[in-house]
Amino acid sequence: MVPAFVLALGFTQQQAIATSLAVIVITSLVASSNNLIKAGHLIDWKIVAIVGIASAIAAWFGTDLMHKLSSQTLTRIFGVVLLVIGAKMLFKG
Repeated sequence: MVPAFVLALGFTQQQAIATSLAVIVITSLVASSNNLIKAGHLIDWKIVAIVGIASAIAAWFGTDLMHKLSSQTLTRIFGVVLLVIGAKMLFKG
């Protein structure tokens, strides 16, 4: 979503990241609600709590870091991460 926001909509990297995270909130709520209604046993609430708390703390400090970095630096970091993950997916099978 972030690359589409940057390339198609002309967002800065910061705008694209922040908007993407807000969209993920809505998407997650809808998907989790549907999973709960149709198959409540699929969600491991202990893991949700542990990872959710850790992620919330990391996100708080991550957004502070994002505000300090330029769009160009964020774009480069994002591109490198995409390349590394893509390479792992290609070679891992």
